[in-house]
Amino acid sequence: MNKKVTTFLFSLFGILYVSPAFAIDYPMIAGITIDESTSAATLIVYFFNLAIAVGAFIAGIVLIIAGIDYVSSRGEPAKIESAKSKIKNAFLGLIVLLSSFMILNIINPELTNIKINELKNEEQPEIIIPEGTGVYLYDLPKYVSEALKPLRVIGTKTNFNNENFNNITQSIKFVNPDNGEFKFGAVIFSKKESGDADSGYDLRGNCSYILDSIPDLSATKGQENNPAIGNNKLSSIIVFKTKAGSPSITIYNSPNCKKRTEEYGPQKDEENKCTMSGSSGFTNIKDACPEFKGDIVSISTGGDVGVLFKAASKEAPGRCHFFESNNNGCINTPKYSYTYNLSIGEYSPSVVPQSFILFPLVK
Repeated sequence: MNKKVTTFLFSLFGILYVSPAFAIDYPMIAGITIDESTSAATLIVYFFNLAIAVGAFIAGIVLIIAGIDYVSSRGEPAKIESAKSKIKNAFLGLIVLLSSFMILNIINPELTNIKINELKNEEQPEIIIPEGTGVYLYDLPKYVSEALKPLRVIGTKTNFNNENFNNITQSIKFVNPDNGEFKFGAVIFSKKESGDADSGYDLRGNCSYILDSIPDLSATKGQENNPAIGNNKLSSIIVFKTKAGSPSITIYNSPNCKKRTEEYGPQKDEENKCTMSGSSGFTNIKDACPEFKGDIVSISTGGDVGVLFKAASKEAPGRCHFFESNNNGCINTPKYSYTYNLSIGEYSPSVVPQSFILFPLVK
């Protein structure tokens, strides 16, 4: 960019930034006005829209001048070429301006219609995992490691190939922070059955949840590790941070956490959605929502919540799927999870989520 143009743009922005102090009135652009309380974020949005308006105005003036030059050139090649160059550059400038606006609008229309009140510099405090804390895996019962050192896990592991720890875990120990800011929880997945269509290890095998140390994975601990994963069968794990609380979710039989419309077929409101709570062991979905009809198509969390669904199937009573709340608060993937229509061997039994448990998350 030409140095003069760059200097002009920065000078214009500087004037806009300091001018409210001098009570200069500026026109409203894209619904934005400037006064003494205007923030830097608001000025950026104002300046973007102003730049487009000024650029379009300048391009229009250049086109008019170039047109006059072309008409008055009287056949002189130099003047004709100069006028054509001005017209070409003006059109290129207009294309660049319109393209920038259209690209932003295609990516996300909200980018060109920013709500200034939502531009807040509120940083969420980062949760630090203290050194030495975590979930430790051992290759023998009662937290003993003979051939290998215990493996520390603080997140999701779809396999343990890099650590040479696949299918050798026999006990799991939790080391939580002393400050009580959070506790670890985990969803553990067993080795997948031979004959599955997918031969690799992932987060879809038989699974259980644990919120405390398990000295022997072949034994249950109340509802934790139930059904028991078993020794030498742990193939993947999801570790999350949880705290005390009573979270709730709302399930819908329509997408996007909204009421059913004619597009999906009419249905009564009370059958369209249901709010459930439960954080002290698995709760039967039919008991929590006896009037709910259809499949669980979307889930509204309304906060930081982990949702563990367990499937109903004689062939796979331990199959489950773990969901975490996302930024928009609506999960649209339950119908495509491993708790619906799972495939075992050469047949596909009819499978639906039967029970659930909720975990308040700390992120």
